[in-house]
Parts: sequence; C-alpha cells; structure tokens
Amino acid sequence: MKFKAGIPALILSAVIFLSGCSLGINDPSLLNPPKTTGREAQLESLISENANGDYKLKYPQNGDYRSAIITEDLNGDKKDEAIAFYHLKSEEKNTYVLVMYDTGKEWKISGSFKINHADVDCVQFADYDYDGVEEIFTGFLITNSPYNELNIFDYSPEKHKSNRTDFSINYSSFTTGDYDRDGGSEILSFNLSSNETEASAVLTDYDKNKLYTLSSCPMDRNVIKFDNTESSLINKDTMGVAVDGILEKGYNSQVIYYNSRKQRLFNCPMSTSKNQNITVRSEKIHCTDIDHDGFIEIPVIAGTKTDSNSKPIAPLISWSGLNTKTNRLITKVKCISNFEFGYYFKLPENFSDTTTAFLSDDSRTMQIYSDNSGSSDKLIATFKVFDVGTSPDDMNGYSTLESYNQYIYTYKIEENSPVSISGDSLKENFALNDLGA
Repeated sequence: MKFKAGIPALILSAVIFLSGCSLGINDPSLLNPPKTTGREAQLESLISENANGDYKLKYPQNGDYRSAIITEDLNGDKKDEAIAFYHLKSEEKNTYVLVMYDTGKEWKISGSFKINHADVDCVQFADYDYDGVEEIFTGFLITNSPYNELNIFDYSPEKHKSNRTDFSINYSSFTTGDYDRDGGSEILSFNLSSNETEASAVLTDYDKNKLYTLSSCPMDRNVIKFDNTESSLINKDTMGVAVDGILEKGYNSQVIYYNSRKQRLFNCPMSTSKNQNITVRSEKIHCTDIDHDGFIEIPVIAGTKTDSNSKPIAPLISWSGLNTKTNRLITKVKCISNFEFGYYFKLPENFSDTTTAFLSDDSRTMQIYSDNSGSSDKLIATFKVFDVGTSPDDMNGYSTLESYNQYIYTYKIEENSPVSISGDSLKENFALNDLGA
C-alpha cells in the first residue's frame, strides 16, 4: 500500500502513516485544475473520446488524492494505471469513473462506470483480497444526506479489465489499513450520530470472496464532524486509527483499534462511567507521533486558567500513548504551548511535575517557573516574541531561536535558575507548530 502524508498534524515533522477521507474542504471552487500536459493530456484525450467530447472533469473534494486524473501502480509492475472522474455537461447528476492502463505505447480503457452521485468525496488504494493488486476505494457524496457512499473498483492485470464490486457502504469517514495484522487491508469506517443511527466505527474484512463486518464499536455521539483520521501503530502489536473530531464547542480525540486476541474493535479514551472524553479541548490539535518513536500520541490539555494574581497560565499538553491492556492513556511527553504565537516547549526530564508557565496579557512573553507560585526566585527561563525589524537594543538580553513570518522568537535563561538547563537544551526542546488547520 502507498502511504502518504495527509492533513497537517501539530508537529511539522510528524510521521503520518495514512489519512482518512471526508476530512477536508467541501468547496470544489477552491480547487483550481492545472492545465494538463504530457501523459495527463493523453489520458484526457482518451476521456474526451469516451465521453464524445461532452464532459467536465470532477475533482475529489477530500483526502490525499485531489486530482481528477489519478495515476497509481496498482499491481507493482512499475507501470501506472489511471483513474479519471468526470461528468457529462448534459448530465451533471452522475459521475463517470474511467479506469485505464498503459500498454507501453498508448493508454487504453479497462473499465467505464456510471455512478449515480454528482460529486467525488475521496480516493484511496489498498489490497484487501490478498491478490497483490490494489483495489480502488472511491467515496461519493450523497446529495441531501449526512453520509457518503463507498464503492470499490478492482483491476485484473492479466485481462486488463476492471469491475465495480458489489460492495458499498454509507460512511461519514473511512480509511484502510491492516488493523488485524493478518497481512491484508481492512476498511475502517466511521459514522456520526443521527436520528436513525448511533455513532459507530465498523471494521470490514474480506474472506471467502466477500467482504463482511468483522467488528464494530460505539463512538462519541457529541462529535458533529470528523476533522482528521490517522492510521498508526499504537504499540508494536496493535495498529489503530486516531480520530480527531469537531464538537459544537471544541475538539476531541478517539482511538479505534482491533484487539486480535479478543476479536473486538475498541474505542479509547471514552469514559464509560461518565460518558466523557478526557481529550476535550478548545484548541484544534491533531494526534501525532510527538516523540518520533513510531507510535501515535493523543493530546490531553490542562491549563489556561488563571492563578490568584490573574496571570494567564499557558496550556500544558500531556501527549499520551494508549495501553491496550488497560485501555488507558499513559503520559509520555509534556509540552507547554503558546497557541497565540504558534510554538511549544517540550519539558526536559529534569523539570518537575509542578513546572508552570505564565503568559503576559498579549501572550508575547511566556515565563516558565519551577512551581506555580510565579515567584521570581522560581523563574527558569523566558520566551519572548518580537516583531521582525525590532532593533537589537530592544531585544537586549534575549537570544534568537527562530524567525518566522513577521515574528522573531527569542529566549532568556535566568542567571539563578532553580533548574539546570543550557541554551542548547532549550533550543532542542523549542519548536514552532502547525495547529492542525
């Protein structure tokens, strides 16, 4: 399977294994089609011939593949196949799917299909039937419905023929991966709560020439839209999907994974006793592999309240891994964040659990203390953001960390800091971030 980076996560250098569908923008007018050249022009000529010239290309609105003409080596022979989406100008309510193959001299059609939906949601590729050839997973938007429809097209390299499989499901979002670790891909679909259905995750597998539901589990009914899905290892034995969701007010995360020993799909970190999700937050942050250990971490945020002196407290993010034996989150990394100016500071191991950071009213200054007193003798270091063009005299005592856009990010370590930290260590643990937008 080809893995691609999807929607940006919190950390710019995060390792992203696979993003799901139905998570991006839904306005096709924002996608400006490039002028076709070379092989794509040849493909478009074949499309025009098949459509008798009466066509307009359709662009997937979400996911990793946003082109109306997508090339992919489905069978690993180092020659691409191509998938194209278009509608007839005289028939805009339907979408045509054209699958093509390269003979080495020219492109030919292996299959043409008419779909009774006007818009394409997303496209993914995965081999679910263990034949060494990737299937084409294509989602279509259903008019006047909160759900989309997933269709699967297969390709036979020997016969150069494509077929539309009998399988289709309705979904809010979906992704693919080897979640039961059996060597083949499964489909993991997610459904939002509605008047007719409860919010759920459904794992679909393949056996005996058919797809079937392997397991399912409830999801948070308070999520109104899925913002990001990310397939990743949870631990060395478990693959799952971190699902970041949008609430009416705020965001949260859920982790869906399949326990092969119990043969069940699980959802964490939902609290079964109070039906509350401990990851609820006001900031738009995505789950990511924050410590680059190959496993996904989930953000749990504390802070933003004020102390007795009404000083704003910088948010503390506890990035947590999931223990699948206890179904509980375990803190792995703690970061103090400044969301206003887009940076974070990862707390070194020698910092205590009482470490607290206070923000100035304009958030340009963030001071880190060894406790929550705000006392000057407990001050460890200060971060300060200046505008580009600020004179060196005005930055006296501060050393530059980064310059980005219109800002200069600086720091100063207190001479009598109660905690030992060097400039190199501070620089190593400081980073600008992307808040998942």
